[in-house]
Amino acid sequence: MTLFRRLVLLVAAMLCLASPALAAETKTYAVAPFTVHGPEKYQYLSQGAQSMLESRMNWPGHLAPQDKAKTSAALAKAPGSEADAKKALAAVSVDYLAYGSITVSGDQASVDISVIGRDGKKWPKNFTTKLSDLIPAMERAAQSLNNEIFKRPSASGAAGGQTINQMNPDFVVNQTSENQKTYLNPNFRYAGPAETPGVWRSQSIPIVSSGIAIDDINGDGHNEVVIMAKESIETYAFKDRQLMPIARYPVSPNLKLLKVSTLDINGDGKAEIIVSASYFKEPRSFILSLEGNQLKELYKDIKLYMNVAQVPPDYTRQLVGSKGDPKELFAQGVHNVIFSGGQPMLSTKLALPTKANPFNFAYLPEKSGYKVLLNDDHDHIVVYTAKGERVAATEEEYCGSAIGLEFDPLMAPMEKPKTDHLWTYYYIPLPMIVANLDKDDRYEVLVSKNISLAAQFFETFRTFSQGEIHALYWDGVGMNLLWKTRRIKGTVTGYALADIDNDGQKELVVCLNTWPGAVGVYARRTIVLSYKLDTSSKGQPGEFGIDAE
Repeated sequence: MTLFRRLVLLVAAMLCLASPALAAETKTYAVAPFTVHGPEKYQYLSQGAQSMLESRMNWPGHLAPQDKAKTSAALAKAPGSEADAKKALAAVSVDYLAYGSITVSGDQASVDISVIGRDGKKWPKNFTTKLSDLIPAMERAAQSLNNEIFKRPSASGAAGGQTINQMNPDFVVNQTSENQKTYLNPNFRYAGPAETPGVWRSQSIPIVSSGIAIDDINGDGHNEVVIMAKESIETYAFKDRQLMPIARYPVSPNLKLLKVSTLDINGDGKAEIIVSASYFKEPRSFILSLEGNQLKELYKDIKLYMNVAQVPPDYTRQLVGSKGDPKELFAQGVHNVIFSGGQPMLSTKLALPTKANPFNFAYLPEKSGYKVLLNDDHDHIVVYTAKGERVAATEEEYCGSAIGLEFDPLMAPMEKPKTDHLWTYYYIPLPMIVANLDKDDRYEVLVSKNISLAAQFFETFRTFSQGEIHALYWDGVGMNLLWKTRRIKGTVTGYALADIDNDGQKELVVCLNTWPGAVGVYARRTIVLSYKLDTSSKGQPGEFGIDAE
């Protein structure tokens, strides 16, 4: 045997012997629920802080969380003292245990975090911050602990950062890990070129849109595009990278179209078009079916506001609705809609907060159940538990539309308004689309974000000149940004997750009206954008990426 071969065999043997030792270097940790001192409505922070800290301490190859099934019994509640924490550390058999408390006073939160090791050594960390800044402050504290205890390199000191494969080059990704590099800082708001890889743009369509739905409406196995205009329903087929007209259904000018959605309601293999509408402040919905090249009315004058929603426990798409109310617009309660005697009727009532209506809610699945998201009267997303407890609300405004319904809760039912009557307007929100694009244990919520200087000063100014689509996620404390599209020039009027080009992969489809300026709104046109989504390679949860070409 030559000397070279002996050296090769020796090195291989040493590597084999060393591999168990290298694997043994990975330490384990657990995070206990936090003690929360403050009003009852902030008790949800206990598990929220626990989940956030657990995810931020994870360092693959160096530090790994203990299986929750092994720790749930021992860490069912927050340790009341350091002695209790040491007992819990021994019970769960990990190298490190993190625990702490949050004290809420007004809009301020005082946080104490401690990490103890098997050798009895303790690392304390405490800080005070505003409640709205709690998550970023805890992330900084977790990074500081990682640096002190585990000598984990900071982002600035890392030899090389990880570039996340990005789902589409027209998305901006939020930086959620310390070594992650993204193409641009997510705090920058900017506009991208009209023609970029991964983005398809339709021709300019001479209508003003107010909604979009995508489904197989003729049963041929391919999806068609349904666009709701001001006084018509338009259908198109994707062909030769353009939208080719199929059929048009005109409606009376007295009908205000509110929402378009699709669902196969009769099981014939093709989706029907459900259009929710209002006739002089009363619901007058209708359902269309595509027969050949004609849209025919299956049901008309339905005295319900209707929509399609994903409903637990299996989150299948179901038809939901509610009756109208002369003073409050919507009668209280959202129900499943069934067909009895050939007519749509309200059935089981859904478990939703009081202010829910068929258009403003979504269920957000979790491991232990779900959260309920509600878009309130001022376009803020409010988060509720399954039991109806309000736990968070966004400061930003999302899902704003220009479809306003007039109402006055103080007006007597039989009173006729004067010509100069000042109405209150309720704007039908654009959808909150719940999806799990990266196939992890956390769902995302796709929403629109309008950008308009005039809308900040005039409440009824709803013709937005620019917009973005944001992907939000529940981080245990509030809704946080995961990624967003580049700025879109025009008014976003609808969006969907659907396979618009029938290639077997879903795209993010955005419908918008062009913005020719405030004095040229009569010249608006509709354009449809489609963003390719590539999830073939992804980082850890929160590290969405996009294929840069």
